[in-house]
Amino acid sequence: MQLDYKNLDEKFIDELQKKIIKVEDNIEELLEIQDKTYDNFFDVMEHLLDDIEKFSFPLQIEISTNITDLGKKTYEEYIPIMNEFTSKLSQNKEIADSIIKIYENEDLNDIRKRILEKQILSFKSSGIGLDQKSKVKIKSINLELAKLGNDFSQNVTDATNEYELIIEDEKVLSEFSDLDKKSAEIEGKKWKFILHGPSLTTFLKYCNDRKLREILYRASTTKAPQNEDLIEKILSLRDEKAKILGYENYRELSIASKTANNAEEVLDFLTELGKEAFPKAADEIEELRKFAGEKLGYDSVEIYDYAYLSRKLKEIKYNFDPSEVKPYFEKNKVVSGMFQFLDNIFNLKAKQIKDVNLWNDKALVFELERNGVFLGNLIMDLETNENKRSGAWADSWITSYEKDGSRVPATGIIVCNFPPSKDGVPSLLDHSDVVTLFHEMGHALHLITSKTKEISASGFNGTEWDVVEYPSQWLQEFANNKEIIKTFGIHYETGEVISDELIQKILDSLNYGQGYGNNRQVEFGLFDLMIYDNAYSKKQVQEKLDEVRKMVSVIKTPSYNKFQCSFSHIFAGGYGAGYYSYKWAEVLSADSYTEMTKDGNIDKQLANNFFDNLLSLGGSVNMKESFVNVHGRQPDPKSLLKLTGILV
Repeated sequence: MQLDYKNLDEKFIDELQKKIIKVEDNIEELLEIQDKTYDNFFDVMEHLLDDIEKFSFPLQIEISTNITDLGKKTYEEYIPIMNEFTSKLSQNKEIADSIIKIYENEDLNDIRKRILEKQILSFKSSGIGLDQKSKVKIKSINLELAKLGNDFSQNVTDATNEYELIIEDEKVLSEFSDLDKKSAEIEGKKWKFILHGPSLTTFLKYCNDRKLREILYRASTTKAPQNEDLIEKILSLRDEKAKILGYENYRELSIASKTANNAEEVLDFLTELGKEAFPKAADEIEELRKFAGEKLGYDSVEIYDYAYLSRKLKEIKYNFDPSEVKPYFEKNKVVSGMFQFLDNIFNLKAKQIKDVNLWNDKALVFELERNGVFLGNLIMDLETNENKRSGAWADSWITSYEKDGSRVPATGIIVCNFPPSKDGVPSLLDHSDVVTLFHEMGHALHLITSKTKEISASGFNGTEWDVVEYPSQWLQEFANNKEIIKTFGIHYETGEVISDELIQKILDSLNYGQGYGNNRQVEFGLFDLMIYDNAYSKKQVQEKLDEVRKMVSVIKTPSYNKFQCSFSHIFAGGYGAGYYSYKWAEVLSADSYTEMTKDGNIDKQLANNFFDNLLSLGGSVNMKESFVNVHGRQPDPKSLLKLTGILV
């Protein structure tokens, strides 16, 4: 294996521009071909564009995992260059006509037909067929949206990195574990808490001072207020773009390329899901209010109390403190145990490779093979740092395909923000971190195991956005399996295997709060769709969010909460009018997992059927159709609610 990673440098933009010029010249030569085919025209062009993507990989990495001034400056230059390049291609009528002609005249297999159908739809979304003035406007809008998205994301990152809360009174940390206190400790008996996930989550769960919890919560939900103005511009531009392209609004444009039939279907789906879970969510909060009043003298339960109170209630109800499990979930052992599970079920083997030069010395590198066939490489950058974008994600560096009868292996990456190793203490995870790792591994498997020959339908390519979470949410359910947990639940100091009793406490507590958690996600999904009725002002956006909260929320949100200003998924990522995808795909993943484990054991035959006839097909087929092929029936919409205990 050879991973040739080159750090970002000052020459990047010059080299990029030279590559673009060469690619454009190559495409002009392709357009001169008289008898164009899928192989001699479209596939060659797709590989030229993929080369640009691979070249850009170090920039994408360094503006998300190790943000530097050079990275910021380079990315600001990169956006208009790439927008100009991609706009010229996507609005090139000669290219579009050539692809349409190939689609209409060549005897294509189903996979190639699907690829070209998606490409033709993409051309429509770029303005093909419009007058020149409209094309120029679409191009201008795309550039402005790219800039606004980058500004939005950077504002969130900067605000997250700039804030810190220093605690000097150790009494307010009395419920923290020794490990969590040590991770937060700075000089002179002081403790620092920040807005990055591990620190924020731990503080809200364990700090016994309500006022301090609200201070950190308020800081988190009011960060990047300047993004409120960017939201107005983003929504206005998206609305304008949709109308130019002939759509009623942006959500119809977004859903046109997804598996859902239309926005109405999705709105009904989310609304019904929220209604089904509302009684459970209301009961959970009522139980929490009663507990808080009787045990702690609270006269109300505020949203910044939720993590703390639900943790304390679970400690009593299930005799379980989530921090108990951290010593058993050491990062490297969890990774090793996850690979052991994949080997046991799918004969998927991982071999760690040392001394690979990457962007982070702590990154782990593995070669993956199945049944003796090398599939590809996986890079894991798992620990948080102050120059890293928050959250967790998976991405591709190299997408697999077949060339001259041989398979070119894929390289995927997983990025997380797990607690950092520090002062001899390794990175120790809570159970939700373990679930996150399995989730991102599901994405990585979707990429790396892809056996599709065509690069345009390999891995994530060609996969509809509202089912791209299906493999990840399916795999994450196995992080809740008792036997699998025991393979990596090993105390980092004593070597003791986690007890069945402690695992059972984890599992018993899992469904607690599922009604509330479900409706939080429904809230986000509905908000993301309902803001596209019109081009909303920031005042109207807030009113729409308040309206959604009245529909599904069971705890009143403080008026100062401006979470939309850090909702990067929909305003800076790819989830605009598509955040519903998590719940949409979760129905499929819950149903698949439930059937595979319905008798208490993992059905290896069904699991491998899923692996071979869904997971490893990449984007070559519609995964909702693949579900039917694997399971022999349509998915059950109630499966998710049953798996999470919302319905019995």
